[in-house]
This record gives sequence, C-alpha cells and structure tokens, in this order.
Amino acid sequence: MREFLGSLVATLASLLAASCCVVPTLFVVFGVSAGSLSFLSALEPYRWDFLAVAYIAVGYSLYKLYLRSWVKEKLLKKPAVECACEEPGWTQRLSKGVTWFALVLLVFATFYPYVLEKIYGG
Repeated sequence: MREFLGSLVATLASLLAASCCVVPTLFVVFGVSAGSLSFLSALEPYRWDFLAVAYIAVGYSLYKLYLRSWVKEKLLKKPAVECACEEPGWTQRLSKGVTWFALVLLVFATFYPYVLEKIYGG
C-alpha cells in the first residue's frame, strides 16, 4: 500500500510541476480565455522542487513494486519471504497502474516546456 501512496504523491507533484505551463495551454487550445489563470505562474519557481519530489516518489514506488524482492535475494542473499497476509490482486494492479501513470505524467511534465518552446519558437 505504501507504493500506492508514493504513486499518488508523484502524480500530485507532477501535476503541480506542470500546472504553470500545461493548464494555460490546454485552455487556449480549447478556446477558453486563460487570463484568469495567471496565478499559476506563481508555481514556476517551485517546478524543479515538485519534479524532484515526484521522481523520488516514483522511484520509491517502482522499488517497492518491482525491485524489493530482487534486492533481498540477489544483493543481500536473503530469501524473499512473502507476507502471510498478502494484499488482494486488484490493489497490486492499481498500484502498478497509478505508478506507471505517474511516471508518464512526470516525463511529460519534465519536457513539456522545452517542447512547447520548440513548437512556438520562443
């Protein structure tokens, strides 16, 4: 369940990191005036902080989902004993889905301003 919380933190941090650029662009694309969204530019100085938190949270989630048992078995030479109280399969699938969604959103939030600059030639 911790990996799910890490995924949610990463998703929220990715959205905050992208809010200065993506949200106004979406409003302009759909023909809505974006003048009232100028308050989102106040988040621009914190963009790299949000991205750092998001990358740490996604890394933690990926570690808990995929690498924890491998590290125990291969690097620490301990048997990877599964808990007797396993989580249901749907929670594991939900955690994996949210983690991969957060990773895609994070990569998009990281490179979006640079792609937008290339498109508009700014």
